Amino acid sequence: MYLKYIFKIIHDQGKSVNKVSAQNLFFPAACIHAAITAVLTVLAYQFSSEWLVAFVGLGHAHEMLFGFALALIAGYTLGQIEAHWLWILFGLWLIARVGYWLDSDGLLGQWSSPTFALVLAWKIVPRFFAAKKWRNRMISPLLLAICSVPLAWLFLREMGWPIAPRQLSQSMILLLVMLMAFIGGRIIAPAVAGEMQKRGITQQARVQPRLEALILLLLPASAISALIPGALQVAGVLSIVVSLVIAIRLIRWQIWRCANRAELIGMGIGYGWLAIGTLALGFAMLLGMATNVLLHFITIGALGTLSASVMMKSALHPFKNLPQPTVMISNILGLLLLATVFRVLAGAMFDSSPGLTGPNLLWLSALSWSAAYFALAVFLLTTQKTSKQQRSLTKQTSLKKASAVKVAKISNAASVVTQSKRGQCHDSI
Repeated sequence: MYLKYIFKIIHDQGKSVNKVSAQNLFFPAACIHAAITAVLTVLAYQFSSEWLVAFVGLGHAHEMLFGFALALIAGYTLGQIEAHWLWILFGLWLIARVGYWLDSDGLLGQWSSPTFALVLAWKIVPRFFAAKKWRNRMISPLLLAICSVPLAWLFLREMGWPIAPRQLSQSMILLLVMLMAFIGGRIIAPAVAGEMQKRGITQQARVQPRLEALILLLLPASAISALIPGALQVAGVLSIVVSLVIAIRLIRWQIWRCANRAELIGMGIGYGWLAIGTLALGFAMLLGMATNVLLHFITIGALGTLSASVMMKSALHPFKNLPQPTVMISNILGLLLLATVFRVLAGAMFDSSPGLTGPNLLWLSALSWSAAYFALAVFLLTTQKTSKQQRSLTKQTSLKKASAVKVAKISNAASVVTQSKRGQCHDSI
């Protein structure tokens, strides 16, 4: 209880300071990181080089979870933040990436990611303390748990992995599923309802609080079970139930009625991948199968598509009254769809008949993913520049109008004074 108020006091300091949007920095950075690391990962698997050792095996999971996913979380949850704090956090994230790439076993490479994650938690966890509903308050411990995984990764590595890294990765991915299911639902439900209302259709199923509550209760239990030896089957059963809940929630939204909103369709596709990936992961854990290939339904399909859709929706918000770049959005979503399918097929090919087919599919997946995120990074930076110019123009126009009104008021006042003086002169005569 006391820790909660300490966090809140620290968080409330500097509220009067001018703030900037964290999305403008972390979203493009996450896109560029995703585009670069995908290609480097495939190169690392095909060519043995000391420069690429950070992208092989656990290094790939490390960068996907602690580099890409945490950058997305930072961009979305930090919101408006003091400029100096934004640059401190971004600097920590960038140092963590470069440090790990150059020497994944070094002190900087090992400690920089946990440092960034803990400072990020310090800034974002208190934001949800003021929530009144328990479902909203669940986000604080969820974010704290996600941001604590890099430190747990470091400690478990130093202890010789008493809990297997595969188990820790699965647990964090289940926490990410919980976060995506919650945030995705809170974005999709009102957006679809608003779009349908424009057409005179009343959306009955919106947030669907009972189904949301079920997701928020079952997934933490599943994530904890994934860490306990002998309880993997329990995690599998819980994940299967959650996947069905996610699918029911998605169907009840009827997103197909919003075919004219490409970014909403993209979020629906991402939410669909979330259901498919959670179902596949659940069955794999239940049956004791390998999960390294099936996890890509969640990391590429769900996380990739949902994050891209959210970033495009945020970037297009200042231009909501203008026609959408439907072709560009569709191309990005299509590339992410190909990246997901190619990556899963590549894993199946490697498992059944290793040869040229698997590596080729890996390259197709990596290039599709990289092309999508490079295009998205360019789009984000372009819209930021255009939005800034638009705000500057609007500000100048407002200043001119205010100046004109002020001049008019002064002129009117001067006219009234002149007429008053003339009246006084006439009376004296």
